[in-house]
Amino acid sequence: MRKSNDVIKNWVHLDFPSGNSQGKEDLIRFIRLSMKHGKLQKAYNNIEKAFWLMKSDPRWPEGLSTIDFFERAVDLASPLIIVRSVRVKGVAYQVPGTLTSYKSRGLGLRWLLEGARQKSFNKSSFKEGLARELFDTYFKAGYAYNKRLEIHKHAEENRPFSHFRWWHKTSGKRAR
Repeated sequence: MRKSNDVIKNWVHLDFPSGNSQGKEDLIRFIRLSMKHGKLQKAYNNIEKAFWLMKSDPRWPEGLSTIDFFERAVDLASPLIIVRSVRVKGVAYQVPGTLTSYKSRGLGLRWLLEGARQKSFNKSSFKEGLARELFDTYFKAGYAYNKRLEIHKHAEENRPFSHFRWWHKTSGKRAR
């Protein structure tokens, strides 16, 4: 019996340039995040059809592979900074802090899916909503991109409280 990761790696044949392992990992993670009730094949088919819808759109940039397009959209949706609630002397402050690249990309992928689900609610299929959200994010609009800007703006507003950042930068635990 084959592992499901091997199955996904064999499925993912959406014009990958050689050497783009980060893009392939993000796509596999995106497929897994979009899966509902353990239906991996359905999640893969939805994403593949969304990519075909995007490629058939007249706004598609010439000479760009689907994975490069997807990577650019994920980069634009991924936040670099986030705010955490820290309690000091009975007062809760929103303190900005950095994110690891894995956590940042994970948030970007989840926000892309949230935006796609909102766009497809009672209007169109999930595939069409996902294609629209990826296009909107690529062209610096859409739910995921706006959420990233909102988080960055909130972190910038709370910059004076950054001296309350007491957690350790790598593990998230207190530094003593």
